[in-house]
Formats: sequence, C-alpha cells, structure tokens
Amino acid sequence: KWLEHTTFLSDATAWEAPGTRARESEGLRMATDGKSSSSDDASPMSSSSDEGGSNSNEGDWPRSRSGFNVGLHASMGLKESEHAHLTFDRWAQLTGKAPKVESQGFPLLLSDQARTCKAPVFHTWRIWIVLVAVGLATGVVAAVVDQGLEIMFKLRMDVNSWVVASVGPGVGGLFLQYLAFCAMAMLLAGVSGWLVCFHAPLAAGSGIPEIKCFLNGIVLSRVVSKVTLIAKVVGIIFSVSAGLPVGKEGPMIHSGAVVAGLLSKMTIDLRNAGKREQPLSLNSERRDMIAAGATAGVAAAFGAPMGACLFAIEEGTSHMSPRILLKLFVAAAASALMARFALALAREPGDVGRSMVLGTSVPVFLTRFPNMDYAIWEFPIFMLIGAFGGLLGGLFNNLNKMLTLKRKVWMPAPQFDERGRVNIQRRDVLRFAEVLFVTFVITSLHFWMPMVKIMSSREDVDIGAQNLTGGQNGTKLARTIEELTQTQKLFWDTGTAALRDLLKDSEDFHPWMLCSFCVMHFFTTCWTYGLGVPSGLFVPSLLMGAAFGRLVGQAMQLTGWAVATPGIYALVGATAMLAGAARITISLAMILMEVTGEAGFSLPIFVTVMVARWVGNLFGRGIYDLHIIELKRVPLLEHDPEDVMIKMRVHQVMATDVVSFQEVESCSEIHQKLMDCTHNGFPVVRDGRVVGSIARDILHYLLNNGDSYGVFDIPKRLVPFRPMHGTLARKHPGLAPLSPAIAGKALDLKPYLSKDFHSMLDSSCLFSCYNVFRQLGLRHLFVVSEDTGELCGVISRKNLILIEDEVVQAASPTSLENEGSRILTSSVSGPVDSSEDQDRGFGAMLGL
Repeated sequence: KWLEHTTFLSDATAWEAPGTRARESEGLRMATDGKSSSSDDASPMSSSSDEGGSNSNEGDWPRSRSGFNVGLHASMGLKESEHAHLTFDRWAQLTGKAPKVESQGFPLLLSDQARTCKAPVFHTWRIWIVLVAVGLATGVVAAVVDQGLEIMFKLRMDVNSWVVASVGPGVGGLFLQYLAFCAMAMLLAGVSGWLVCFHAPLAAGSGIPEIKCFLNGIVLSRVVSKVTLIAKVVGIIFSVSAGLPVGKEGPMIHSGAVVAGLLSKMTIDLRNAGKREQPLSLNSERRDMIAAGATAGVAAAFGAPMGACLFAIEEGTSHMSPRILLKLFVAAAASALMARFALALAREPGDVGRSMVLGTSVPVFLTRFPNMDYAIWEFPIFMLIGAFGGLLGGLFNNLNKMLTLKRKVWMPAPQFDERGRVNIQRRDVLRFAEVLFVTFVITSLHFWMPMVKIMSSREDVDIGAQNLTGGQNGTKLARTIEELTQTQKLFWDTGTAALRDLLKDSEDFHPWMLCSFCVMHFFTTCWTYGLGVPSGLFVPSLLMGAAFGRLVGQAMQLTGWAVATPGIYALVGATAMLAGAARITISLAMILMEVTGEAGFSLPIFVTVMVARWVGNLFGRGIYDLHIIELKRVPLLEHDPEDVMIKMRVHQVMATDVVSFQEVESCSEIHQKLMDCTHNGFPVVRDGRVVGSIARDILHYLLNNGDSYGVFDIPKRLVPFRPMHGTLARKHPGLAPLSPAIAGKALDLKPYLSKDFHSMLDSSCLFSCYNVFRQLGLRHLFVVSEDTGELCGVISRKNLILIEDEVVQAASPTSLENEGSRILTSSVSGPVDSSEDQDRGFGAMLGL
C-alpha cells in the first residue's frame, strides 16, 4: 500500500484514455501529500531539511541510465512499458538523507518597481577592471603556492640530508633516517590536516565538485569563504611537500573561485557605499565572476589560458554565452601572465629585466619535446593506451567510491556552531588521525621502495651484513635524494618533478621499479583522494598514466617498430589516465598542448582522450560527478535529461501543495504563510490564475520596512528600488515579528511582483521541461492546468531528478532507506547548508 501511494505510474498508451488524467492527478496528490524537501519551489520543505534529519554522508546512488528495475516491475505487476520511480523531492522525505542545500535562479525577473530605476542590466565597464583584478590576484596566489611548495620540499630534503650526514653506517643508520623521514612528512601533513579537519572542512579535496555545483545553481555554504581560501592555500603547500600523492592544480581552481567570490562581494559593498544601483542581473553576474575565478585558477596552475576557458565550458558553467566566454578569457589571460611573471621574479629576484621576458624562452608547465614524430601504425597503440586508461579510470573511481562510503560511516560530515566554527567531535579527531596514519603508510612505502632496491645489490648486501656483524668499515646505507637513480627519485620527488622526468628521453627507467611505482601510485592516490587535506587529482592521474605509458614506450623501443619516443608514450598514457578518471576531453587536450608547447601532436591526444572517455563511461561516472551525485547526493542537473522523460508528463512529478498569494493580501496572512513554510519563491494569483511571482526576501523587506516608507499609507507609496535592492544584494533579511500597527493592513504586491515568470502546462513533456529549466537557469517553474488554466503545481530542480528503487521487497520507507536508491536522471564533501545560513544570503555563503 505504501508503495502504491508513493510511486508515479505513467503509460504512454493510456494517457489518451478518458478520465486517465483525473485518476493520475488524484494518485499524484496522494503521492506528494505532505511537505516537499525543497525550499526552492512553492511546496513546503521536508522536515528533514529543517530539523536536520540525517546528513548527506549515508547511502549510495549507483549510476543508472539504462532503464528500470525488472524485479521491482514484477513485484508490482507492471509491464515494461510502465514506469515506477520517485522524485528526489519525495525520496528526501522518505529517507531523510538529502543534503540541506539551496538553489538560485539566474533569469532576469523585473517588477514595475525595478522598471522605475536607472540600474544597469549588467555591470558596466568597471567589471573588466574587477575581472583583471581577479586574474592578477589568482596569479599571485598560484605563485605563492608554487614558491611555498619549493621552499617546504627543499626544507624536507635538507632535513633528510642532515640526518644522513649525522647517522652512522649500516641498517641502524638507515632506520634512523626512516624515522626522521616519516616524522617530517607527518608533521607537514599534520599542519594541512589540522587546518581542514578542525577549521575549514570544505577545503578538503580539490574543490572542483563544489564549484561545479555553485555554477549549476546550487549554493553550498562556506564554499567561497576567506577561511576556506586560507586553509586551501596553506594546506596544499604542506600536503604536497609532505609527499602525499596529491596535486595543487585542483585546489588552485577552488582558490581562484574564492578570490572571485570575495571580490564580487567587495564590488557589491562598494556600490552600496557609493549609493549606486546594483545591476538587475546580479545573480548571473555573481555566477559569471565565480566562473571567471575558477578559469583563472586553471590558467595560473598550468599556464594554459585557452585550456582554462575550455575547462570552464566543459566542466563548470551550465549557461554559456559569448559574453561569459569573454569574461573567462580576460581573467585567464591576466592570471597566466601574473603567474609567469611572479614565478620568474621569485626565481631570479636580482634580474628583473630577465624576469619580464616572455615567449618561447619561458619554461612550460611540463616540458618541451625536441621531437614529436610518430608513425601512422602507432595510432592503434595510442588507442589501446586510451582504452586501458579508461579501464583504469573506471576501476579507480569505483574503488574510491567504496572507500568514500566506508569513510562516511566512520567519519560523518562535521557540524558547525552558531558562529560557523567546527564543533569538534570524535569524528573530526578520527579524520585527523586518518591523515597522519595514511601519511605514515605512504611515506613508508616511498622510503623503502628505493631502499630495498639499493640493499638488494650484492655490494650493499655485503656491506649491510658487515655492519650488522660489527664491521667498522661499511658504507652508509642512508641516502639523500641526489644519490638516488632517476627511477628511484620517482618515489621521493614531487609529482610535477616526477612527471617531467617521465616525459624526458634522457635515459630509460628500470622497468620493474617503474611498474612497481605505477601500481603503488594508483592505490595510494585512490586512498588519498577524499582524505582530510586539500588534494588535487590532475597531476597524480597524469603521473600514474605517464608511468604506464613510459613502460609501453620502452617496450616498443625494444621491438624496433616505434617512431615515437618513450616520452611521447608517457604523454599519451598521462592523457589516457586523466581522461579515463575525470572524463575531461576537449579542455584536457588543449591544456596538454599548452603545457608542452606543442600543437603538432594534437591528433593522437584527441584520439586518446575520446577512447579513454568512451571506455570509462562503461564503468560509471567521472570522479567529480560521482562525488557530486552519487556520494554527496547534491541535486545537480546534468547536461541531458533521461530518455524515459519523453514518456512522462509534468503533472507526474510536480509538487501540488502550493503556497500562493493574492495581489492584495493582508499583512497578517502574508506573515503567517511565511512563518509556516521556508520557500523562497511564491506565485501571485488572481482568480486561481498566475499573474506573477515574488521572492521571499522581498516580502521580508516589505513587512520589516514597509511602514517606514509609507507603503500602508493612503495614498500608498512605493519603496525605492535602490535601497531595497542594495540591501537584498548583500544579505537576505530575516522575518521580524509582525508589528500590531500593520497586522490588519493590506499589502499591495502588484508593484513588486515579476510578470516575467515561467510556466508550463501540466500535460507538457517532462523532457522539454527539464531542458527549459536547466538552460534558462530557473529556480522554480509554475505549472498550470490545461483544462482550467489555473495554477496546479510547481517544479523545482528536486522534482526533475528521478530515483529508482532497487529493492524488490520495497514495502516501507525503512526498506528504501536501508537498501539505497538509483538515480535515473542526469540530476559536491562537506558540511550541509542550513536555513539560517540561507537567510543571511550571499554574505553567509562567503562565510562573512
């Protein structure tokens, strides 16, 4: 019975039968009876979103785009032509597992009040100054990170050299070196873990999934705060220098987005201070600024402005236009220029003139190849490397998914107090302890792998035996990094330096050592991604792929058939691994061409990334989408809707318990409705028909401040647009207690409502509804009855995500919760949002 009342049924052939719509509508009202889990539409929020429920760290959403569960159909007696599934909205009510997030809309919604002002639609020419400032600031941050990494890694190796010079010969001295080697690594990683676990949990990981969510229209609290920026920048310096298999490139993308967010807020404050009008399309301007900051981060990290723009288009922005693309390019160009100049100046501080010389003499991020020739018969080899990269990428993602689920059981997401600080509990201490333990294990592997090779030689075995038996003339077994071979240095060096060595053709690497490094690096990177430290995945993925490609290249050289050098094969392997794990294609190809300074090798790179992506897609989502959708369960709207939506109608998924207002409504009635729900948008109706929409923050402002502006006087006065819009741009005001002086008065909403709302018929195709909703960047869409033309429902993003129950014996909400669910539609780790934070608006999102 429960399943019957919570499952939407549709049959394309039965839709035209008389009375079908009425029966299905009645079943829908039963299915959606109660409160919705979204505050973005006009249906009430679920108690799980307001009262905490369970956080977003439980359960799992396996990837499914291939149809419905046959066992569930059989248990319900349905045909294959009938569909049984829940929306994300309803699933959140039944399980209480949905994260507390808010969405934002980007369309320009104008009221009669807005039309009376002289506010610009977009930012004026001054925005280009801000964009250049974003690029320059991000470039400076990238230079600070690079220099910090060099200094800390050099310090770590200097300490190791001092220990080597101080210890005695034999195994005893080697063991003392090992203890010092691990202690230094754990100290550096401990600083990074302390910042993340106890101060800024959202600084963990790369930050790309969180920024991708923000650009998709989902607000995650504290993603772009000052505390997150500090923890990200300082943490990545210490985690990389500690020798963990992490990269700085992903965190740089997050850092650039944070810089842009802070400068965007500063721009709002300056316009308010100067009593100037805020742009009408403020939400889309904020989104574009964050996208420009993320683009600047990629450009600064790799020195690849064109690849950075393509990365933002491919992975970040959901709503692209030539105007946005130009903003991205300005920020990326400024960032790349500043990063190159600052690094050159830092490395040659005494020669300012030389540091200002750019062009082909400037070192690229990786290395320049003296020869990039290849033969046509090597294309199948490149394609096989791409296929193997897709296979390894799929394996990597699924292993990391299982590991992340285990982590969430033992270490749920942190909780925050009223001031936004981490409420330190046992789970946070465990997360920090995991950082230290993982660092110890990985550092031990990195230390002993080359040392075992050294000690396995006959000479060193004899020396070690002599020292163990009391000999006094033995040679030290302890080594500095300069005394290691090129293959052995791979275990001790930074990821970027090791990657550059693999791409060079100076000498061959020891095949068994290289194979051991590739396997070890694969599993340690999988273990590290998701740890409580800032950690990028770009360089570690490129490094493990380059090691595999180098092995293939050296093997091909032995056959005598290869025209391409082993370094070229290493580049192909690096491309395949990153494309297979992250499913990045066009932007990856462009970035690799820029970081090598070569465009003549573009065709093999294109072929490799496409093959790796196709093979990887057979095993699930890319690593970023996997963490967003399946692990963190954020209601992200992917690029394309599900094919099954072609057979579905809007009325099957819409929320029907709509809260609406009349054009003229009493203040007490408005106040009561606002107190009873937490929605952020409301339809305004006249005789049951929608005539406009109005946002919650506008209603709050009118009730809180309308009396002082004479809104309730006769004749009524209009609240000026500039002070109201300026206040709402800075924060969303809370709802004050209703004053008795205005409780019995009526509030005319006509000047403040927007008639630019979007609506659809209840019989419209859900496939088209999904495309309209996502492409226009809507927050909610009103549904009107085809028969009467009256308002009958509302659509939010959580109504457009369909979930398939995997359990045949789905008899209660408990079983659905325990067994997990499967996402059908193309729908980021950290703390969840709260209604209190959302009421504070953009300032709360910045952590200010």
